[in-house]
Amino acid sequence: MNTLTIKNAKTIASEFISAQGTRDTVLAILDNAYKLHLSGDNKATKFIVTIWESVASDKKAIASLRTMFNRVTKKINKAEGISEKACTVKNGEIVEVTPRVKKGATGGGEGGDGGESANTETVKDEASAPRYSIAFQELTRMLKREKDEKKREALEVALTLLAPKC
Repeated sequence: MNTLTIKNAKTIASEFISAQGTRDTVLAILDNAYKLHLSGDNKATKFIVTIWESVASDKKAIASLRTMFNRVTKKINKAEGISEKACTVKNGEIVEVTPRVKKGATGGGEGGDGGESANTETVKDEASAPRYSIAFQELTRMLKREKDEKKREALEVALTLLAPKC
């Protein structure tokens, strides 16, 4: 299939369309199963865990499933007012995702020297504190209004870095 022919292009296009249909079906099933899980349906929980464990042996497939499940669960959790975190399957249970701690945010991390990051030090200059406090308040207001997930994440990072300086 490495030959660039019209026939191969049509075959690939057909497979791509089929894959998109499968993806949409899986998303709809995960959405429904997770809603049932939240309502206490143990059968739905077992269903999700079984899919997860069945796919786990293929790294690319589990990465795609994890992404889909994170997106579905985060959307539903947010809509239901449960939390703003996504969920994953761990040890046969559906649990909230634990956010990664980036090196520098705590000063540790793999290969780190364990020293504090400059970003987490408190402000020594008391004259700058009001300016940081005003910036923190404005960023908080922006975060509450923002709908775009990537922009929300960027604002959350900025707030986390700015908080110790207020």
